[in-house]
Amino acid sequence: MPVIDKKLLPVIAACMFLLLTGCVQRKLSIRSEPAGAPVWVDEEYAGLTPADIEFTHYGNRRLRIGPIRNEDGATLYQSKETIYKTVPPFYQRFPLDFFFEVLWPGTITDKHLYETDLPPAEKPDRADVDRRIREIIQEGTDFREKSGKPPEDF
Repeated sequence: MPVIDKKLLPVIAACMFLLLTGCVQRKLSIRSEPAGAPVWVDEEYAGLTPADIEFTHYGNRRLRIGPIRNEDGATLYQSKETIYKTVPPFYQRFPLDFFFEVLWPGTITDKHLYETDLPPAEKPDRADVDRRIREIIQEGTDFREKSGKPPEDF
């Protein structure tokens, strides 16, 4: 059996202590009905519902979920926006947070869940669609007339 130098014992003990330290994982789970809606958290794309997002800091998060569109691009379900507040549990408040973040031997998972129902898209009235098409065509015609003819050397 090898003999360990007594001067190395504190170093070995410190290394073992560091290996035993824990951490806190923070997860925000976002669910929608129907599933498959795109999710943005603080204006960053986070995937499709159901989505699990890890975060570092507690506080307000801006969530935007949806819209859901079909393969033709038509909106099937409208989007929703909300501010979701992630509240720290007791073990993440000063001074306990240091113990659970650094000294606790193991991993603690702090889970938050946000669930929402997306409203179905309103079907546009055919007369409104036809009117809007005529407006767009007229705007293009007006723009063309205002711009004039291109220069001859163009």
